[in-house]
Amino acid sequence: MRGNIMDKNYSLGIRLRQLRKERKFTQRDLAGRAGLSVNAISLIERGEISPSVATLQSLAAALKVRMCYFFDEEVEARVTHLRVDARPSLASAGLIIQSMGQRLPDQQIEPFFITLQPGANSGDRPTVHTGHEFVYCLHGVVEYDVDGIVYRLVRGDTLLFDSTLPHHWHNSGPEQAELLLILESSPESSETVRRHFPDHPSLAHLG
Repeated sequence: MRGNIMDKNYSLGIRLRQLRKERKFTQRDLAGRAGLSVNAISLIERGEISPSVATLQSLAAALKVRMCYFFDEEVEARVTHLRVDARPSLASAGLIIQSMGQRLPDQQIEPFFITLQPGANSGDRPTVHTGHEFVYCLHGVVEYDVDGIVYRLVRGDTLLFDSTLPHHWHNSGPEQAELLLILESSPESSETVRRHFPDHPSLAHLG
């Protein structure tokens, strides 16, 4: 991983604050839209805490961007080669989220490598977002609760579901767990948005 966790939290906080102001939201506005507390928004913007996966998804949905917006630069490319030690990462409470590829024009999938310590989870509450979600368990045991039904995933197991269903997951085993998580965003192109709003690059990540 590059840099340190505080640097990454600070960078994420700057992106969040800039995007919030671009949308002309107060911290209270964003908190209400994302279902979070005003204090949580303030702490994230100041880089003092790192948000969970569920919180990132809630913020992305509230701000109408893809989750990968919070991870790295927005320079587009037609091919992305990402070395294992150069993955943009975020960490919090026994959880590490690593982006595994982005920046393609009109990219519709977002791959992430998730590492969970025993007891770690995706957040305090279920999350809901557009598109589909694919999960491949690489190591350990992870329980996925999708719309009230619990699916126990062990090494080699997969799960694919409509992500508009409320879902939540946690490491229920005694050892570290690892997941490949792929989110599918809206197939709607943002080319028109980019052409009309060249001074607002975040709009290119509308999902």
